[in-house]
Amino acid sequence: MRTHASLALASLCLPGALANFLAPTYPPPKDLSGSDSAVAAGWRNLTTRLERSLHTRSNTTLSNLRDLTFSIGLFSPHDSGASDLQYHYTAPEVRNATNGTNKVDADSIYRVASVSKLFTVLAGLVELDAADWERPLSELSPTLAESLRESSGTVDPIYDTQWDAITPSALAAQLSGVSHYGQPWTEDLILGYAGAIAANVTVPTVYDPATYGLPTVDLTDPTILSPCSNLEGTCSPEGYYEGVASNPPIFLPWASPAYSNNGLTLLGLAISNLTGKSLQQVYQDAIFDPLGLDSSYSQYPPQSESSRFVVGGALEEGFALDNGLSTPSGGIYSTLNDLTKFGIGILNSTLLTPLQTRRWMKPLTHSASLHYSSGAPWEIYRYTDPKSGIVTDIYTKLGDAGYYGAISAFLPDFDVGFSVLGASSDDHRSGWTLELIQAIVDTLLPALNKQAAKELDEKYAGTYTSTDANLNSTITFASAGTPAAPGLVITNWISNGTDLSPRLPGLLSNDVDKTYRLRPAIVSSDKIAFRAATPPSNPPPRPGDNSKLITDLYDVNDWLLVDGQTYANRALAEFVFDLGDDGSVEGVTPAAWRVRLEKE
Repeated sequence: MRTHASLALASLCLPGALANFLAPTYPPPKDLSGSDSAVAAGWRNLTTRLERSLHTRSNTTLSNLRDLTFSIGLFSPHDSGASDLQYHYTAPEVRNATNGTNKVDADSIYRVASVSKLFTVLAGLVELDAADWERPLSELSPTLAESLRESSGTVDPIYDTQWDAITPSALAAQLSGVSHYGQPWTEDLILGYAGAIAANVTVPTVYDPATYGLPTVDLTDPTILSPCSNLEGTCSPEGYYEGVASNPPIFLPWASPAYSNNGLTLLGLAISNLTGKSLQQVYQDAIFDPLGLDSSYSQYPPQSESSRFVVGGALEEGFALDNGLSTPSGGIYSTLNDLTKFGIGILNSTLLTPLQTRRWMKPLTHSASLHYSSGAPWEIYRYTDPKSGIVTDIYTKLGDAGYYGAISAFLPDFDVGFSVLGASSDDHRSGWTLELIQAIVDTLLPALNKQAAKELDEKYAGTYTSTDANLNSTITFASAGTPAAPGLVITNWISNGTDLSPRLPGLLSNDVDKTYRLRPAIVSSDKIAFRAATPPSNPPPRPGDNSKLITDLYDVNDWLLVDGQTYANRALAEFVFDLGDDGSVEGVTPAAWRVRLEKE
């Protein structure tokens, strides 16, 4: 969309106020661990609550975590001390375990469950060419190609998976539509039934088709029981392909997100096929070695490390379970310290270019909820600030399988992330892990906003003046100090002897009756460009209230007209701050005025 309007008409013709664009509210905070940091204070508050809840008779929500062994911690590329903001708790199950560690710390080795999917997609981004991501699976597997030929001309979109339309990119994005599981990691009733028949024992009621009025089927039919249905958890790549080739789809490719462990297993096989490497070598070459993840493994760790294993439940049923081909979906082991290196590597674009990272950390589709979107393979939580209504996207990959739960979480707006690793054989383990993650989010987001606002005031607020004695130009910035509408404001502006202060609303917000706030738009190592955004004039709608869905268009969509007012191809509402080597603010250039003013 392009808008052509003169300055005179701009403030008169726009139907209502503009609103915030999708960008950080503040520059990323640099002090997370200092004694005066709001983030460190928030973390101390959280760990104090955990200590009280886990080690006393208190009865709080966090008290539920007493039987969950866990390690949690923050990370930031801007503050190495953030990695010291950790907390570890060893539940009785692990404290009394006969295998592995009896006290967890940052070097304890957990299973990370489906956080493995994040490793897999990143490894693919490192190892594959762009064209590889769009190659159909039917080109990569003769078995899938043969399945497609057998149904050629009679493809039924309900029952036949369209392998010629499914690509690695679709698998990574959970938009391939393939079945949730592939044998032998499926929950299909037929496996229990076939196992009982093979063992010549009475079929348990729960697996007996007659219990559900289901018809009998031919157990020798390869479309019913694949070569991987040996109940041993092992499988060859072609055997796996043969087993899933005839699985009906959930959705058509690129139609709707559907979480699929099978899809990420297929992605891992595709990456291995395209690179000519084993899966273990892919992870080692693409991620473990470059990032120095010396305690991360894509198969059962060596016995020499057994004193660091976090074993929830029976060793062979959880920690030592061989994932085989499903490793790309959920078979990786790691530690809190390694996940910290992993997270910083992502935020720092250590393995990818900054452009690749920005493209990767984007949603690819919505979910059916306004609070969640998804990417490749991101699960994106949309946190809404209760005071300002500003949305902060939290890019995560959750792991939740068997006795283990984990998360790698990233907040690109703040250049911060956190990790959670947990273990328990209790049936409530999954819910407990989510409660712990929620407690971190509830603590971290307000603290980050508070610290970022504090640093904005300390670093950017102040008066900037021309060093040219013949040029009467000065500008004063201040923190808005309004939780409902945060950001920078200009309190005084003289440009070459002209007082622009009375004209600011029209210059910066396109509406003389509306307020504005300056927010970061582009951040580089030595400069930060701020642009003006206008807080919504109407209160946010209540859930289910669609009465202003269309009429509030211009009130909640700054992106429609951002950069609308310019002079000589420079935006009137852009201010570029210069940063020193230590991160201090040294000067500012109002872009359209083409003059640098130094901070007093």
